[in-house]
Amino acid sequence: MSSAMRALVLGATGLAGSALTETLLAKGHEVHALVRRPEAVLPEGVHRHEGDIGDPNTIAVAAKGVDVIFVAVGLPLDAPDERHRWLYVAGTENVLAAARHAEVPRVVLVSCADVVLGDEARVHWDEKRDLAYPPIGARARAMKLGEEVALSQSDATLAVTALRPGWLWGPGDRVRLPALVAEARAGGIDLCGDGRNLVATTYVEHLAEAALLAAISPHAPGNAYYVGDPEFLEIREFLGMLSRALGLPAPRTGGPYVLRRLWASLGRGALPLAEVVRRGQPTYFDTQKAMTDLGFEPKVKIDDGMKKLAAWFTASEGASSRDASARKNADPSAASR
Repeated sequence: MSSAMRALVLGATGLAGSALTETLLAKGHEVHALVRRPEAVLPEGVHRHEGDIGDPNTIAVAAKGVDVIFVAVGLPLDAPDERHRWLYVAGTENVLAAARHAEVPRVVLVSCADVVLGDEARVHWDEKRDLAYPPIGARARAMKLGEEVALSQSDATLAVTALRPGWLWGPGDRVRLPALVAEARAGGIDLCGDGRNLVATTYVEHLAEAALLAAISPHAPGNAYYVGDPEFLEIREFLGMLSRALGLPAPRTGGPYVLRRLWASLGRGALPLAEVVRRGQPTYFDTQKAMTDLGFEPKVKIDDGMKKLAAWFTASEGASSRDASARKNADPSAASR
């Protein structure tokens, strides 16, 4: 592959996809994006294609002549179970079929560390470690199956790599962050325990850099890689920094983790079991394989990333307020609906 690549990004308007798109453009690459909605906003210079991951034909048309497809599609954590299975499994199969049809040599799949989401400490786990049971939650199970399908199809004509970020965060988060902000404003983000457990985090720029490295590394095909931030933080520290950066109330402890887990397993808690485990169990993943194979080197300190997130959040909230005001002025009855 030449130094300047032609790339197709699926999920270009999401958190991971938008960071990937901006990074590709900044490095002088040609970027194509497949979007479902005509009104989807893309950065200047991106070649727009309309279509859906459910239709391999539209993917193949958009992928014609590209060097790599980056798959960064995603759903909210609380999306219905069948949607997770459809997107992460059937959608992945469609991308692979389209890539072969269009003779694309590389696919980089943004997976997630949730493929090993289990009710146990996962500290210093590397890619060789796995759960002895299926991961918790429909989303995690679907992502694990989608990743397995993708990597099993990696061969001499189509090189496939999967990246496993931890708690993905940063500017551009229009899905998980708003839910956390609402939770914080309602009394503080629930730590699901005392908050002293380590948490594996991945700043979105780190994921984007790792994806570009995976697209060119000779060692990447057929492999999965954990990518994360360089700092060790307890979840109370991470969410505390997030709350302070955004001017929100401090996180709150939510009772002993074992009781929170039991309550959630009975379907009686405010949060589903998968989210309680995600917040309450210690996690930190070994990124040495990504550093060795890909040359991955996370450089953004969490404090600096929080400043960028705060600036984006302030601008986004301001834009939302202006839009709401404009709608109210245009239609005075809107305030009563």
